[in-house]
Amino acid sequence: MSTTHLLTFLLSMLIAFFQVAPSYAGMVSTDKSFTKQSVQIDRENLRSLMARDEVRSLLAGNGLTVEQAQQRVDVLTDKEARLLAEKFNEQPAGGFLGALLIIGLVLIILELAGVTDIFTGI
Repeated sequence: MSTTHLLTFLLSMLIAFFQVAPSYAGMVSTDKSFTKQSVQIDRENLRSLMARDEVRSLLAGNGLTVEQAQQRVDVLTDKEARLLAEKFNEQPAGGFLGALLIIGLVLIILELAGVTDIFTGI
């Protein structure tokens, strides 16, 4: 057998026995690609809240430091971070009650998730 026949035989066997699985391409929706970016923006907005004096005083009143609160924002799920950011954006500007509500929601969500143990006396 000549080398041309041998090479043809080997290539035909290679094609016959080693089939490559097809790859499937799908559309990536704008929502999916935008979601990751918006979650990061939401987390940054929540972190920037802690730079406000009124929020710092509320945190201190509840026995939390800014660093602890930032760590708690970091462990929120994407859904929780989005919910808190939406709640904050719905509140009127400069609302003391809104900041109190946000902090209360963060504490309740973290308590229910088992991340913190704040409400032990209740």
